[in-house]
Formats: sequence, C-alpha cells, structure tokens
Amino acid sequence: MFMKSRMFQLIATVALIAALAAPALAKEKAKGKANGGEFDFKKTSQFIREMEGRPDFPVATVIANDYVYTLLALGEKIDAGRQNAIIVNVKLGQQKNGGFTPDKTNKSASILYTDIALETLSLLDAGNAIDRAKVKSFAAALKNADGGFGFSAEAKKSSLATTYYAVHVLKAVKGLDTVEKAKTVEYVKSFAKKDGGFGPEKGTGVANARSTYMAAYVLNALGALDEATAKKAVQFLEKTPYLDKKSKERPDLDEQLYAIRTLKEVGAGNRVDKTIALNFMKRLYIRVNGGFGPLEGYGSTPDSTTTALRILSEIGKAKGAVPLVAKR
Repeated sequence: MFMKSRMFQLIATVALIAALAAPALAKEKAKGKANGGEFDFKKTSQFIREMEGRPDFPVATVIANDYVYTLLALGEKIDAGRQNAIIVNVKLGQQKNGGFTPDKTNKSASILYTDIALETLSLLDAGNAIDRAKVKSFAAALKNADGGFGFSAEAKKSSLATTYYAVHVLKAVKGLDTVEKAKTVEYVKSFAKKDGGFGPEKGTGVANARSTYMAAYVLNALGALDEATAKKAVQFLEKTPYLDKKSKERPDLDEQLYAIRTLKEVGAGNRVDKTIALNFMKRLYIRVNGGFGPLEGYGSTPDSTTTALRILSEIGKAKGAVPLVAKR
C-alpha cells in the first residue's frame, strides 16, 4: 500500500479525475455566476416535477399545492392536462358539508385542508370550480361560544391556528359577516404574551412568529389591529434571528416565513431583513437536486422547498404566486 509504485498510481489517478472534472466544475461556476451564485431554479423545477411520475398524481391536496405554488413561483407554466387533473382531484375532496379533506379517500373535512384547497384552486384561476356557499357554511359552523373556531366537525375545540384558518377561509369566500367579531377579537388577544408576540397557547408560554402572524391577520381582517398591538409585534420580532443578526437562536424555515408575513401584516414591511432571509435560504439550499431542506443539514423535501419559494417570493428573489380573488 505504501510502495512507491502504488503512490504514483494514486497521484496519477487523482490528476486524471481532476482534469476530467475541471470542465464540469467550470461550467457549474459559470452557471452560478449567471444566477448570482444563489440558486439553480432549473434543478428546483426538476425536483418538484419528479412528483409528476406518480401514477396517482397529484394524490393529495398538499402535494398539489406544493406543485402548483412552486412552479408558478418559478415563473413556469403548468400544462392544461396537469391543471385539470389537479382541479378534479381537489374538487373530489369537497364533502357534503362544504369542507375539504386531505385526499379523496378521506371523508373527514377540516378547516386546514379547506384553506389549502382554496389556495390551490385560486392559484389555477379555478376558485369557482367548487361550491363556495357550502365552504362558507362549513367554516361558519366551526364557530364556538368562546369566539374561536374548531378544526372540524369532530374536533370542535378552538385554537388560535384553527381560528386563523377559519377567518382566512371566510374572508376568501366573502363570509366575514358570519364572524362574531367582538368575541373573536377578544379570543385572539388572549394569546398575547408579555414580550409583544403571540403564542399557540393562552397564559404562560413562549411566543412565536407563526402565532403572531395568525393573530395579526385575524385582527387585521376584522378591523381590530390597533397601533399598540402592531408595535409590540415588531418589538417581539426584533429579538428573533429574523431581525437580530446577533441572535443565538437557531432559525426555523416556517418561522422565517411567518416573521416576514407578520411585518407586512402590521404595516412594517420595510423592516423585513432580506439579507438575513436570503442567507438563511442559501444555507438550506441543496445544490445536488435544487431543493431546500427544513433545517440546516437536512435533505430537501417538496414541502420545505415550497416554503422556501414562498420566502424567496416575499423578498423578491422569486416570481411569487399570488392567489386570485374569485370572480363573483
């Protein structure tokens, strides 16, 4: 192993590999310079389009949503056949009560999957392909006496997240008139924390960007987002890794997105730190396949790649895919 002849062979082999790899490496570097050295979106598209190979594509509402949002955010077109397959699949998920299920085999509708279904159809300009009056009735029926909304007919307990999804859906189908605004505002404000943010639980607990965004959205939609609440939300975010470069907290993909959306929701979009967000996306980017991972050091998934594209859209690094308002 340590004989000179073996060493010379090894050196020669390494030199040959380096020589053969040089043109490809130069080509990869040139490609990096062409797109600012950030992301190869052609690879990202190929990664997402791998799901087209499934015989049951798009199989589930979440998969359809990832596929549609990502490709549109990349500025690509989805052929008519794929669009029709997605629209039909999503429509099959609407139940008699007006809500949607995660896939056509499931019969238990929830407000989460109803929200995802509505966005997917809207992105394809097919918002009127389903019975929107039934959607309104479904979401309104989830209202509870405490002012919040439940997850489904079976899971009736209110939460901040399910209340957000219900208000988001009702606003989309012009159903905010069914909300008892004073009660819902009071319910949402009960999730506020001392640091200015909102948490997923009432009382003690830690605030996060996701809950803060959801609370800000609901309050804004109901015309109850006051200046003090908006200011406190910004103060909370100032101590997170999404605005504070010195923060020792490990950033999270979803939280990065919600931090940006919160700032925009409370009228502080100019406070979005695009550099922090972009650098974080670079660390999550997987050059091998063009996808993005959920955390640093993790492999890419379609869902985390879609979230990354949502973030890049928010900071102007991707085209963005904006849901359309359904025509009445």
